[in-house]
Amino acid sequence: MTVDSLNSFVNEQRDSLVQFTKALVSTPSPNPPGDERAVVEVVLAELSRLGIDQEIEVVGMHADRPNIIVRVRGNSAGPAVMLCGHSDTKPIGDQSKWNTDPMTPEIRDGKMYGLGATDMKGAVAASVYALAALHQNRSRLCGDVLLVVNADEERTMEFGSGFLAREYGIKADIALLGEPCGIDGPEFEFLHVVSRGISCFRIRVHGTQMHSSLTDRLPSINANVCMSEVILHLKNNLRLTYTPHSLCPAPTINLAVRVNGGVGYGVCPGVAEFECDIRTLPGMTLEQLRADIESCLDCYRQANEGIKIVLEFEESPMDWFPPTEVPQDHAMINAILDAAESELGFRPTLSAFPGGSDAKNFQGVAGIPTIPSFGPGWLPLAHGPNECVGVDSLISAAKIYANAIAAYLSDD
Repeated sequence: MTVDSLNSFVNEQRDSLVQFTKALVSTPSPNPPGDERAVVEVVLAELSRLGIDQEIEVVGMHADRPNIIVRVRGNSAGPAVMLCGHSDTKPIGDQSKWNTDPMTPEIRDGKMYGLGATDMKGAVAASVYALAALHQNRSRLCGDVLLVVNADEERTMEFGSGFLAREYGIKADIALLGEPCGIDGPEFEFLHVVSRGISCFRIRVHGTQMHSSLTDRLPSINANVCMSEVILHLKNNLRLTYTPHSLCPAPTINLAVRVNGGVGYGVCPGVAEFECDIRTLPGMTLEQLRADIESCLDCYRQANEGIKIVLEFEESPMDWFPPTEVPQDHAMINAILDAAESELGFRPTLSAFPGGSDAKNFQGVAGIPTIPSFGPGWLPLAHGPNECVGVDSLISAAKIYANAIAAYLSDD
């Protein structure tokens, strides 16, 4: 098996790969509400067209949340590499902000625009064609290649990677997620080896619900006003316990991502609450995070006696998605860097994926070292209008995936 043979296959299939990406983008799979059946049928049909029709499983916790698992066996024993992408997208949101129809993929200036193009149906399409290239050249693979197209990454992850890790029992020696890795530079800007975790919680402030005409005559606490003070207090004083990471020096604190409080005119607000998320680093724990937040809130409580403030973490799994990390000297990391340099002319920079990913379950639960992000597209365009992916990058992704896996499973 040579680089030329893999690249030639992908080049010959260029138009089909682009059309397949369009078919995926034009097939709705928004989450919420969450139903990936239609897009799974598109993937299965393409696999069949490419001659991959054995060792394919469709499994799920519920019929409307299917996951695809495809295995291509090598010619001899060796490690198993898992190439993975999720089939769901975020909802469209405000369609008036789009310059094109988000469900009708359109190519402009070398970029394909459409919902899910960058996150991450482009990478799913590239992964299918990488698998097809390896399938055509499987006789020299020392190990197996798994393609996983999972559901429910965009919400709870429970019906996708959570189900596969806990109930199905997915196994592999290394996994690569095709999440978009461009941020403020070119596509393939970074190879992310750290996946930051996420912890979600709300803080509830209790005041005095009463007739608003009497707040200047009787003792009263406006919960909304106090809430704003608590938010500012946390902004200025919250200090988290963590060890800086070489690829990601600090956690990210997002206060008041959603707020709610009060009844309306004529009523002094009695309860107000705001929701927060914190993107965590390897080594951080839920217990220490809780202690850090409570310590900061205690300072406010001591200065404002009589105000009740309650910290409440979300139910599992939203309370704590653990951060994960793959060693920077892992052989698969080097294989990806070499393949990327050969295809792109530069070596992506090792970095930390800013958000959470399915590595939470594949590595944190199933124990598979999981590279959280290396795929076409730009992360800042995900979850927003005018999402797009470079057409040439779809082809490059398929080549890089195929060549990196071939090198890792080489008999040389």
